[in-house]
Amino acid sequence: MVNKFAKKRKNDLEKPVTLGVLLEYTDEFLIPKICEIMDDKLKVERNETKGAMAKLEHNLKSYIDDKLGEYTSDIFRRLDKKYQKDRQFKVKVVELFKKHNIGTKEDLAFLEGVVSMS
Repeated sequence: MVNKFAKKRKNDLEKPVTLGVLLEYTDEFLIPKICEIMDDKLKVERNETKGAMAKLEHNLKSYIDDKLGEYTSDIFRRLDKKYQKDRQFKVKVVELFKKHNIGTKEDLAFLEGVVSMS
C-alpha cells in the first residue's frame, strides 16, 4: 500500500504546474492559511495592546487624580490666605473707626459683630 501512495506522489511531482493549478492551490490553501496566521497574530497584538492601553489609562487616571488633589489644596490655601487678609483688613478698619471716634457706638458694635462672624 505504501508503494501505491509513493508511486502516486511521484506521478504528482512529475506533472507540469499550470496557472490553473497554482490559482487553485492559492485559493484553497495559501490564502486561508495566511488569513489564519494573520488572525492569530492580530489577536495576540490586540491583547497586548489592550493590556498596554489599560496600564496607560490607569497611569493617566492616577496622574489626573494627583494633579486635581494638588490644585484643589492650592485653591483652598489661596482662599484661606485671602480670607485671613480680608479679616485682618476689617479688624483694622474697626480699630481705626474706634480710635478716631468715627460712627456711633451702635455702628461700631454692629461692625465688630460683622467682623467677628466672618
